[in-house]
Amino acid sequence: MRHLVIKNLGPINTADLQIGQVNVLIGMQSSGKSCILKTACYCTWVEKRLELSQMINGFGKGSAFIDIMTDYYQMADYVHPDTYIEYETNRLLFSYDHAQKSFRLKRKSGYWNYKKPKITYVPADRNLVAAIPGWSSLSLDGNMIEFMSDWDKARRFVKNEDNFLGLGMTYSYDSQSNTDKIRLENGTPLTLKESSSGVQSLLPMYVHLDYLSDGQYKEDGTKISYEQREERKNLLSTIYANFCKKKVQKGEDVKYVTIEGFDYAFSEDKHAKRFKQIYEEYIKVNHSEIFLEEPEDNLFPPTQCQFVNWILEKIDIHNDMLFVATHSPYVLNQFIKMNPEGLSVMFTHQVEKMGMTFTVRQLSTEEIHEVYDNGVDLFFNFEMYL
Repeated sequence: MRHLVIKNLGPINTADLQIGQVNVLIGMQSSGKSCILKTACYCTWVEKRLELSQMINGFGKGSAFIDIMTDYYQMADYVHPDTYIEYETNRLLFSYDHAQKSFRLKRKSGYWNYKKPKITYVPADRNLVAAIPGWSSLSLDGNMIEFMSDWDKARRFVKNEDNFLGLGMTYSYDSQSNTDKIRLENGTPLTLKESSSGVQSLLPMYVHLDYLSDGQYKEDGTKISYEQREERKNLLSTIYANFCKKKVQKGEDVKYVTIEGFDYAFSEDKHAKRFKQIYEEYIKVNHSEIFLEEPEDNLFPPTQCQFVNWILEKIDIHNDMLFVATHSPYVLNQFIKMNPEGLSVMFTHQVEKMGMTFTVRQLSTEEIHEVYDNGVDLFFNFEMYL
């Protein structure tokens, strides 16, 4: 469980959220859903950078924390003079106060229990990969470029998807022509660009998420940059300083651990094992943390439900975290029907007498079941839970 607080960012007046394993956020258009989703994703990434580098990474320099976020997502106009963001896990707590231009970090007792995630943000406009063949040369926000890069990596690895999502269609990637091809159930061949709007929206999301649940764990020997190599050396030194409890004395039995070409000596075997375990958990991807905008785009309602069932099955393999923003009652109800462990449902709603500013209401477990059991349609009856 993680705790996210947002104050005065974009249309959000206040948001105080407990983020679980599976999270569903609904609300009217322009009510701050994407703002919340992007902030949660960014804070997850900041935690990853703090853990892997063991340094503040410039986040503490003036307004750098918020500047990096708004530049990446192209949302500079969302920042207000009193914007405040706070993020907490069982490992650390950090906050940014824009009025003071201050970033604060507190490490907690569980700090070294970090497990490296693959963090991904799947945008609503993902169908651009089909509509614009030369997307890599366009001037797009960092988030869209990163998703397109991830999609490119996924399609080259996956190459084929037979009868994806039970729709009777087959996908294949031709590396020679750099073309994505669809074959319909009746055998008709199409390029991805020629396919329906639903397929153009679904397929990049589907292939990418399928790769995250399986393919990324099969790829070994990925080259790393000089900067990444230096970061790993620093990480090793920091871990060693924390888990080599005392200097090895002359005449003592010594346990050596060799990593990245360096030998690390320990006087106790338990410290050596813990050192190696922590480093591997920091370096190898343990799971994915997925932030997904509007999975229902252009999809027939039964297909939306099929996708929910499929993604819940996929994230269960590696205990992935999922945070979905949606306008679809079918998506919401299917999540509640499937009732995955750690389900959290929340909705944005307007703050009274404050114009177009919004806050977030998080439903209790009993309320979530009530929504499903009694057929309460949250999309038309927000006021029942205010």
